[in-house]
Amino acid sequence: MTARQDGHGDLRTTKITSAAPTPFDFAGTVYSHGWAVLDPNRWDDNRLALIRTERLGPGRVVHLTVRGSGRADRQRIRIDVAHDGEMRAEERRAVRRSIRRMLRLDEDLGPFHAQCRQAGARWEAASHGLGRLLRSPSVFEDAVKTICTTNVQWGGTKAMLRRLTQRLGESGPLSGADPVAFSNSFPTPAAIAAADGRTLAGARLGYRAPYIRELAERVTAGELDLEELLTRDASTDEVRRALLDIKGVGPYAAATMLMLLGRYDHLAVDSVYRTFVSRRYFEGGQPSDREAEQVYAEWGRWKYLGYWFDLWQGLDEEV
Repeated sequence: MTARQDGHGDLRTTKITSAAPTPFDFAGTVYSHGWAVLDPNRWDDNRLALIRTERLGPGRVVHLTVRGSGRADRQRIRIDVAHDGEMRAEERRAVRRSIRRMLRLDEDLGPFHAQCRQAGARWEAASHGLGRLLRSPSVFEDAVKTICTTNVQWGGTKAMLRRLTQRLGESGPLSGADPVAFSNSFPTPAAIAAADGRTLAGARLGYRAPYIRELAERVTAGELDLEELLTRDASTDEVRRALLDIKGVGPYAAATMLMLLGRYDHLAVDSVYRTFVSRRYFEGGQPSDREAEQVYAEWGRWKYLGYWFDLWQGLDEEV
């Protein structure tokens, strides 16, 4: 990692670089999952850059502009950090850890890419550096975002998370200067747990509000350690049961969370899945749930990614 600081009055920029795995497609990785446009993330299509406002600690909020450079077989990640004052070495390390986690740069997807090459057809493109679907720096943020995707159109999800970050996130040096490009940071569990009813109601989360508040309260109180789910030495079924114990997390949300945790061997046979496989593999017929689930059985531990890229090839709308 290298870092350089340039002073421009009170606002400074620190440049951080980090190696990417081989192969790696930055734009394809970030924009192959809707998290790229959920606050506090922004996607700049002109610059092929992920923009994010990140809280590093109490009263310490920075703005990140993340890009990939180089070929897929020699890619590097470049992070410009806009901040006030000096940036300490531990803060640079924290930013680097967050971005590596978001982009899943330390996941070994070699076996998945090999299976994509073997499957050929529409999966071939994924073998050229795709498969690391974007996630958040914390399991808590991923859980809240996942709950906000349930029983709602995508535009509603984006609006809920925009209002939530506006009301309960912390602002950085550029938040007010350019609110279109830079949001507030994602709210901490403590901020959501402490929010009064009127503030939380202003986010218009609907029936999800009490679930998100309870989740924040449990995390803040130390009753629930969501981060532990990333490293838990347990089967996928056991982790799934732990997720289903969280109010607001049903079968669809649990399957999404398992994907975000790096467990791809589970599929939720929900309405979207049924509709897709019916059209793609059963000529519009209605297979049983067991028949529908068997469509991706040969993908084994990579079932979710096999399904995702099969589905993604048919999507032509912007997220």
